[in-house]
Amino acid sequence: MRPPLVSIPSPPADLLVHGARVLDPREGIDTVADVLVRGGKIAEIGDVRAPTGAEVIDGTGRTLTPAFIDPHVHLRTPGQEHKEDLQTGTRAAAAGGFCTVIAMPNTEPVLDDAALLRALREQAEREARVPVGFLPAITRGLDGETLTEMAELRDEGALGFTDDGRPVVSAAMLRRALRYQLLCGGVLALHEEDPALSAAGSMHEGDISARLGVGGIPSLAEAMRMAGLTA
Repeated sequence: MRPPLVSIPSPPADLLVHGARVLDPREGIDTVADVLVRGGKIAEIGDVRAPTGAEVIDGTGRTLTPAFIDPHVHLRTPGQEHKEDLQTGTRAAAAGGFCTVIAMPNTEPVLDDAALLRALREQAEREARVPVGFLPAITRGLDGETLTEMAELRDEGALGFTDDGRPVVSAAMLRRALRYQLLCGGVLALHEEDPALSAAGSMHEGDISARLGVGGIPSLAEAMRMAGLTA
């Protein structure tokens, strides 16, 4: 299987971030310090002198944290580049402190084919400013009728599969998808919603939706789909 994350190749960084508030809850770190990165990896935290040739960034008054990962982004490539594309989306991610993003398949055409995934990954190697992973569709065209070739997509580097904002309504189809996923690996990311219950709702069903006169979506619309999945 191909590496799941792709981006523009770049040499590992050598830099010193000086005087930032270093915050890492997992490691119990919350202090003002210097952070030295050598060969793309954190080498030292404390009172550090910059090695010869290292880039120095003044972190005074700023907070330095582990980078974030966004597992659900819409990069809109191919077909909807007037909304977003690989370059603009990943530049925005980098500016916001995200080191990795995972793109959804609601593109035109839908990302449901191994050849399209291969071409998209090659484009990411030319344009993506942070590593990008892709979740192709569970069903062809996101229509809930025919499974994609998950094994072929996994061979091309798919992290998993999703129909993005559309539920796999058919329990039989979802069962087949789960069985296929067990064979080829990856994850299934599911939009849990029963359209028969959510109908034309625009917000959570409750007192506020009733007072506003806005169609509500009952919690049961999600709960019923989850109950069907775990049954």
